Amino acid sequence: MTVVPLDAYRTAEVLEHALGNPLDAQNLFSFQHQIALDEQEAFPEEICNFLYRWGLFDYFIPAAYGGKLHSFEEALSLLRVLARRDLTVAVALGQTYLGSVHIWLAGSDEQKRVVAQLIKQNQLMAFALTERLHGSDVLASDVQAIEQNLAQTGEDGYRLTGEKWLINNCTRARALTVFARTDPAGGARGFSLFLVDKQQLDPATYTYLPKVKTHGIRGADISGIDFRDCQLPAAARIGQTGAGLEVALLGLMITRTMCAGFALGAADNALRTVLAFALARKLYGDTVVAIPNVQNTLAYAFIDLLIADCASLAAARGLHIVPEQFSVWSAIVKYFVPTTAEHLIRDLSIVLGARYYLREEHNSGIFQKLIRDSGVISLFDGSTVVNLSVICSQISSLFAYRRKIDFGQAEPLRLRLEALFSLAQPLPEFAANRLTLSNRGQDDVLQGMQIALTQLDYLNEAADSATDVVEAIRRLAHEVFEQINETDRSVQALIHAGGRTVYKSPAMFELAKGYCGLHAAATCLQMWLYNRALLGDFFAKGEWLVLCLDRLLATFQPRRSAVPATFVAVTLQEVVRLYEQNQAFSIVPFQLAGPTQSNSRPTASV
Repeated sequence: MTVVPLDAYRTAEVLEHALGNPLDAQNLFSFQHQIALDEQEAFPEEICNFLYRWGLFDYFIPAAYGGKLHSFEEALSLLRVLARRDLTVAVALGQTYLGSVHIWLAGSDEQKRVVAQLIKQNQLMAFALTERLHGSDVLASDVQAIEQNLAQTGEDGYRLTGEKWLINNCTRARALTVFARTDPAGGARGFSLFLVDKQQLDPATYTYLPKVKTHGIRGADISGIDFRDCQLPAAARIGQTGAGLEVALLGLMITRTMCAGFALGAADNALRTVLAFALARKLYGDTVVAIPNVQNTLAYAFIDLLIADCASLAAARGLHIVPEQFSVWSAIVKYFVPTTAEHLIRDLSIVLGARYYLREEHNSGIFQKLIRDSGVISLFDGSTVVNLSVICSQISSLFAYRRKIDFGQAEPLRLRLEALFSLAQPLPEFAANRLTLSNRGQDDVLQGMQIALTQLDYLNEAADSATDVVEAIRRLAHEVFEQINETDRSVQALIHAGGRTVYKSPAMFELAKGYCGLHAAATCLQMWLYNRALLGDFFAKGEWLVLCLDRLLATFQPRRSAVPATFVAVTLQEVVRLYEQNQAFSIVPFQLAGPTQSNSRPTASV
């Protein structure tokens, strides 16, 4: 069985081949070139210009406004292609979507038209949310937009004053979306968002802060801006007065989900880099990959990547199918996928030994750059603590809703699950008006586990899955289900014993982490159930799924029985096969650019 690239991944494959072989030093987007820029802490200007010409920014504009953003599944795959080469580039360009998403959600028709035109002209955008003194505590923000009659125009408008800090693309962006206090008393309705086109400001009324030196993504334009009575027209306000916090949070539900593409690309690069080393490096009379512990590390790094892959793809599709569930789902993905990628990369560093620390040598020293760069993913668009807090605040209602479901009347849930997980099904148009600040207890992924268990009980054990594999999947799925029930009981007991602060307690944070792992396990299982006939022999046979479920359950039960060694061996064979055939490490392994494509790519000037 061969895998035919799905429509959502064809564009990513086209972009991948346009960028050429990253191992070719003459290639503009080569590892060697990226390391040189990183050493200089230089912005990747030439690469960005190439991507502008290719048309990347069209995918940041919804189709309704003349762009090519049709699905978040496709957008995720494009970010993954960029990030597997260099996170500095991926984050710098992805920031433009973060800077514009609030316009697509709540802006006026005129604002949407203006922003679409700016992006088509390859103008960068940025989101000016955080401040030096307040960090993620955005309700403490001091930047003010005072409503008044503007002297220069005689029209109603705002005077914008204060300092925003740690803003990516701050100096390079043509326009900023600025989160500002519009009610001196503050509070949830005390802030608004503004579209600030810097070309329409008096240059004497704002000053850039110095570029911030960072541990990773050193070439990124991360700095700040100080506004001093900047005059903004009333039309600069995005949405209603006082709706700033709500619109900002709704926008972050989308961008947090898309951040998974950065983590997947970084993890792919790490595994590919280390596997190349292990296959070529001779040690103790044989290659490094012949060492049993190395084999285990490589196989489980691939398993971790597949877990993150399933979680990310389902979420990207979920934005179209169940956007009303994304106050929680986006937080789960933003916590789980980047932290999984970080652990995966650090595990792989052991295989490289001293070379993981070098800024040269193997693959031009790209590993030390990506290990530094990848740490930033869990920080922006809401840190790990912020996202776990979101889950903690709703975890009780999620379990309460689950206990009330009548599975005799669950056909609508079953149909949503099929739409979510069957990758062959086309996605409906994204309905932004269905995003809400609360899930109201719904989480189809976890709440659909009982339906998944029924499907497993009646599964036709065709030749593509051995009996022992299917039985192992059934057993592990029931263990996941029981762990969900156990987590439910633990949440109830904690709430019963605790007070008003229980949702901020360390114990609740641990339960929230566990919820994320169970969510990922349910996602992997349902991705397999709905795509067994679509995604190739390795995917269909299911040994990988046994390893995924067992690995996720091990966070609750560390002393588990070992899975069959043959399952690990099959997984290692697959990751080597994908590497040798130059395909993505994914459940949808599209073709990557190889040596034969590099000669026609743009060349580096440094």
